[in-house]
Amino acid sequence: MKYLSKKDKKILKLSLISCLTTIVLFFLLSTLTDCNPFFNGVLYSGDLPNQYLSFFQYYRQLLLGNWSSAGFSFLNGFGGDMAGNIGYYLLSPLNFIVFLFPASKINLAVYLIILIKLGLMSGTFTWLVLKWFNFNCNAYPIFLGIAYGLSGYSIAYAGNVMWLDGLVLLPLVSYALIRGIKINKWLTYSILLACTIIFNYYIGYMVCIFLVMLFLAYAINNFENRRNFIHQFVGFAISSVISGLISAVVILPTFLNLSSNKLSQSDFNSNFEMKTLISGGKAVSRLFIGDTYNDWLPVFVGTLAMIVFILYFIDAHNSIKERIINLVIGIFFVLSITVPKIYLFWHGGQQTIAYPYRFGFIIIFWILLLAARELSNITNNKKERLVATAIYLLISLAVVYIRKRIGPWNAYAWIAVLLVLIFGILVYFSDKKFVRTILLLVGVIELAANAYIGLDHLGMKSGIYPSYVSENQKILSKIPASDKSGRIAKNYELNNDRGEGYTFHYRGMEEFSSNNDSRISSLMTDLGFSTFRYFYYYQTGTVVTDAIFNVKTFINSSLDSQSVSPEYISYGLRDDLKTHRVILKQGDKTVYRNETLPFAFAGNLSNKLKFKDENPVYNQNLVLNSLTQTKTNVLDYSSKKAKIVTNNLSVKYGKLKYKVTKKHKTITKHTKVKFFTVKRNNKQQPGTISFTYDNLKPNQVGYIRFSKRLMELVLVLNSYQTKKQDPNYRLPFYVKINGKNVQLQEYTDQLIGVRADKDGKLKIQMTLDGKADQVKFKYPRFVSINPTALSNKVKKADSKRMKFSTFRDSYVTGNIKVGKNENLVTTIPYSKGWKAEVDGKPVKINRTLKVFVGLKLKPGTHQVTLKYRTPGLFIGVMISIVGVILLVIYTWYLKRKSIR
Repeated sequence: MKYLSKKDKKILKLSLISCLTTIVLFFLLSTLTDCNPFFNGVLYSGDLPNQYLSFFQYYRQLLLGNWSSAGFSFLNGFGGDMAGNIGYYLLSPLNFIVFLFPASKINLAVYLIILIKLGLMSGTFTWLVLKWFNFNCNAYPIFLGIAYGLSGYSIAYAGNVMWLDGLVLLPLVSYALIRGIKINKWLTYSILLACTIIFNYYIGYMVCIFLVMLFLAYAINNFENRRNFIHQFVGFAISSVISGLISAVVILPTFLNLSSNKLSQSDFNSNFEMKTLISGGKAVSRLFIGDTYNDWLPVFVGTLAMIVFILYFIDAHNSIKERIINLVIGIFFVLSITVPKIYLFWHGGQQTIAYPYRFGFIIIFWILLLAARELSNITNNKKERLVATAIYLLISLAVVYIRKRIGPWNAYAWIAVLLVLIFGILVYFSDKKFVRTILLLVGVIELAANAYIGLDHLGMKSGIYPSYVSENQKILSKIPASDKSGRIAKNYELNNDRGEGYTFHYRGMEEFSSNNDSRISSLMTDLGFSTFRYFYYYQTGTVVTDAIFNVKTFINSSLDSQSVSPEYISYGLRDDLKTHRVILKQGDKTVYRNETLPFAFAGNLSNKLKFKDENPVYNQNLVLNSLTQTKTNVLDYSSKKAKIVTNNLSVKYGKLKYKVTKKHKTITKHTKVKFFTVKRNNKQQPGTISFTYDNLKPNQVGYIRFSKRLMELVLVLNSYQTKKQDPNYRLPFYVKINGKNVQLQEYTDQLIGVRADKDGKLKIQMTLDGKADQVKFKYPRFVSINPTALSNKVKKADSKRMKFSTFRDSYVTGNIKVGKNENLVTTIPYSKGWKAEVDGKPVKINRTLKVFVGLKLKPGTHQVTLKYRTPGLFIGVMISIVGVILLVIYTWYLKRKSIR
């Protein structure tokens, strides 16, 4: 500090005030809205609780010594390459904070990281505007920094913790860019840009787009001659390329990982469209208090900043050339909001799944930057202030209309109009010091109020996370090692977290990541699981899928969803396991042992199977029989019929029409399955329909096939948030089997494990309530199990198992005996990083079920070795080293040139 100038010391002091103010405000507001885990809150923002917490658990275990899972990890769903997940989620330097907390309190660590990043955002923005502009009032840059840290984007996307590093670095890298242009020193810029890309390549990509805009804007505004412009451009281009080269160690492996899954989905944007008027209207609405949801562009920065932003464009003291340049930038941002191709360009050509307009922080940064420019040079022309206020007042009245027409309508629309009037009056008289004090105080109150409104939609009162982690760690530690050698599945989770394999360090069955291989999700869909491109569930597994995927252990909870916490979700039933051997009972948890095929054995590769749409029974039998080269089915639809009783419902029977798109034709088909359409007669009362099987064997186990349309009606966590806002809210639909609630998931037909009572009776009751008036679904058929057939298939495969000498995440070796018409079958997900050797010689890897590793082998006994190397990692390291060398050389060259 003693080497800093008096001015720089002042800048750091004011930046620190901005940083700490934002931290204190967010801490208090998140506590009041049940978002602060230090006070038993849950920040249910973004995918924080249902995805990121488990990634941070993986990160913690990785750096504590589990290095073998850094390339390929069986904790990643069925197993998968970790380059994309590490590159996207886990490279922030602030992540070291997780080591300060035990695994059971990692939610506190992640919250603390978010808190610090929001504070740093405010601090770096205040630092930037103080470096660039001279203010007569020191409170202005502090206020602008707080507006950046507590903007609508920051609140709505606070849970997307991995994005925030880019927002922290954006002011710094912007300063370094302009400094490079001015004095031809690019070292700081190259380092900061490389860090921005490495910490999160996705946000880094958006920052790169903005830096090109910033360079052009500054260079054009300060254009002297062509030679000087070319000189500036060359420095900018070389330094930017060097930054890209330095970041190759992350970018190249990540790109190769994505190119084999997410980027290979050619239909990803097929249904994407934007309605210009609605998109624009929603964006304008989000400029005002009260619209902090993340379903549209969250660009709230406060009324004061927006009035001053408008004032910038009408202030005659600002050069016309500069204002025209910024007007062009503004038009480009408007087009980014309303034109699909430009929108997709900002997102790397990929349609976003939830959390749209992720580049919104760039718009916020630009708005606040121009507001800072104006506040640093604000004139005494009160007429211009009135004009700016009048323009924003008209926009606020338009927002009232917009919210009435396209929503969400609430009282905040009129409050926003009132605030424009209040701020307009204060801005008009802001020449007086005491008025400026009131103006800024009211401005901070408005920012805090908007943050409170936004966080209130995200908060959840629950302190279960530490005890949940500790309890499950104890249960898993008691399971014998032989049972943990296979995969483990559960019928319960916190917050739909499909990454609990990371949290508890077991080979799991579920995945939730945009880097997931969608081909695995497709296979799981055919087998009757809730899936989408980037995730798959396993709660509705069967004895057949347990066998196929080597699910040796299943942990079943008897608790209902949300019985111990809003976060706690118990899915479906696995009462089909009631006849299985119990490994462990602890409290409400029962751990069962399953009969399974080995991870690898001699069988059929099964790459040409023809699945039937929405027929999990047929498809599961098909896969198991094909892999084991047997014929007897384990699952069969029962011919027994259920008795149907309704109350307050009218029922129609019929066949369902559905459309199938093949190439460029759309064909309408009719199903052969019986469908019910049930409609409530009295909408004020719940309606029920029950299906009772009273002719089963005593305690008989099996499955009920449920239609996916039932599962689209209700999501428990969403219902909790809705009920928080509306205490009178009633669930639109729920199901009970033999009196027990069953929580379902959507997307495909699924099989629910059930057991008849001692009298052979099984009752399924469905209830329509709340806003659900009608539902269409298939007849819930009973599916029986042939345990003898299953045992015979398992014994056959087990006799042909591969005997492992080593089985690690990235290295598998062992011996296998293969007969005629047999090959090596595994359920190790295929990725380009796998290399195979048979008897010491490299061989081509084939597939099992098109998604797992498989090898074509000649009859006989073979030694097989599978090694995984992250594709592109070595080349990426080499390129990064070259980038660092080039940076040193280029810096030396510029320094020597400046001396001359």
